[in-house]
Amino acid sequence: MKKIFFIIALNLLLGFYGLEVNATSVELFVNNRDADTVTVVEPGKSKITEEIRVGKKPTYIAVSPDGRFAFSVSTGEKRLYVIDTAKRRVIKKLSLSDAPKGVGVTKDGKFVYVINEGPEASNVYVFETGSWKKVKTVKTGSLPHNITFSPVDSLAYVTNAGTKDITIIDTARLEVAGTISIPGNGLPHNLDITPDGRYLVVTLKKTDKVAVVDLQKKEVVKFISVSKGHHGIAVSPDGRWVYVTGVGSDVVTKVDTRKWQVKGIIKVGRGPHGVRFSPDGRLAFVAVTKEDDIAVIDAGKGRVMKRIKSPGVPFWIALRE
Repeated sequence: MKKIFFIIALNLLLGFYGLEVNATSVELFVNNRDADTVTVVEPGKSKITEEIRVGKKPTYIAVSPDGRFAFSVSTGEKRLYVIDTAKRRVIKKLSLSDAPKGVGVTKDGKFVYVINEGPEASNVYVFETGSWKKVKTVKTGSLPHNITFSPVDSLAYVTNAGTKDITIIDTARLEVAGTISIPGNGLPHNLDITPDGRYLVVTLKKTDKVAVVDLQKKEVVKFISVSKGHHGIAVSPDGRWVYVTGVGSDVVTKVDTRKWQVKGIIKVGRGPHGVRFSPDGRLAFVAVTKEDDIAVIDAGKGRVMKRIKSPGVPFWIALRE
């Protein structure tokens, strides 16, 4: 009997150690909205290893595919702060427009797209990495908020709350390639895309729902009720799960993509917002705004395994491998 208990305990320890090893392979770059900082968090060490001063009210953040740069949007200053991730310092400040929010990088790493949400803009600024020149302003629908890029072609997708639709951008031509209407009263907000490029999942303010958009049909094929919003969202690397955070609740809603159904609820603390998966999908990291920490979730077991402090309202997370 003692031998059996020993084997069980050893397996549990090895499983936890395996998750810890995985955690050490990534760094989290976290925008802390009310502290005007980006914290570098190493999950394997369970602590902040660097704090970088950026502009006022940093909201959204992204990391380039090669991990060389992080891009922090200062909504308060209307600037994009470019961070050298190796040197841990700001190397460039780029001017933005009215109420900048979402930011993303093309899969080849050559261009950075920043959303200007305010009614005086309603557009996307496109910057070339390296030269840091603004090469294009792309007009979108009204009140755009966030952006995601297709993993299989040269298309990007922007949510527009004012016009209740999605702007499709051809990133090769740097021009609008079409729109996708979102029916109903929901306001498109944050979004992510499945690894096969087939579906967009879009959070909808004012409805506490997520829209599933079939990109072949260019239409909504399902609405899924989730927790009280507004919401952050992430698709797991294998496309199997969607995690939806609810700032107005204390949970992450776990959605199964096989039938687009809710399959679980994970309690994470007050005001969860930004969420990202580890590259192998075994862990998820959630910025919990009212707890000033990052909840690290064991995605297999669907529970929080530890918490890491990140003071100043952690808002959004980007990963560097």
